[in-house]
Parts: sequence; C-alpha cells; structure tokens
Amino acid sequence: MTTMLPDAIERERETLLEASMNLLRRQGFEQFEAHELPGHPQPEPVTVPVLNIHITPDLRAFHPEQGTLLGVVEPETDLGEEACGRRWQGLAAWAEKHQARLQVFVHEEDKTRARDIARHWHLDEAIIQPVPRH
Repeated sequence: MTTMLPDAIERERETLLEASMNLLRRQGFEQFEAHELPGHPQPEPVTVPVLNIHITPDLRAFHPEQGTLLGVVEPETDLGEEACGRRWQGLAAWAEKHQARLQVFVHEEDKTRARDIARHWHLDEAIIQPVPRH
C-alpha cells in the first residue's frame, strides 16, 4: 500500500533519496533500487529476523567490493517518530544476518538528532550519513 504524503514532504523525501543515490554513485555503488522514485525499480521488502515482519528499505544498492547496502532516507519530518528507530533496528538486523550494510541518510542539519535516535535504539551512530542540501 502506498502512503500518500503531502507534496512538499514527498518532494523533500525524493530530493534526499536522489542526493543519497548520487553520493553512493560517487563511492562506486551501482544497481540501484529506490522506493517510489520514478525511473528506478522498487526494492523488495526484507524479512526481519526473529520478528518475521517485512520492511521495505528506501533504497538498495550494490558495490562490487563492499556488497549490498540498504538505505533509509529520513527527512526532518520523520525524525521525530519512534517508528523510524524501530525500522532502522529491523533493517540493521537483516543487514547483519545477510552480510550487508545499513546506512541512514539525513540532511546535514539533522545528523545530531539522527545520531541520538540511533544511540537510543542501540545502533552504531556510524550508520548515519549526512547529505548536504542542494
């Protein structure tokens, strides 16, 4: 089921998703799947270990040497929600079990808040990747 977001929030999410993918391209990632981004295939949901629930990452990319990366984009409007911490935890558990990596992309000015959320959910704050606004 597709969640309908107000246009401005959806544009912010898409812009952050595109900027995150551009950053990953510069790092050598390829074969992108992006959730609800025109022109890109949709990432498949992953099944979270133990909980046996499905979560769809915002993006999935592959690096020839580093392997699979699951990405989450969190615009400022999503960082106050408890659900984002739970989502990160579930995707991190899947990534660990599948020798993949989780990266959470936020705007530069939101990195401190995102790192606080990661610590609160017992995740390594290194998963937070600040992305400059364009």
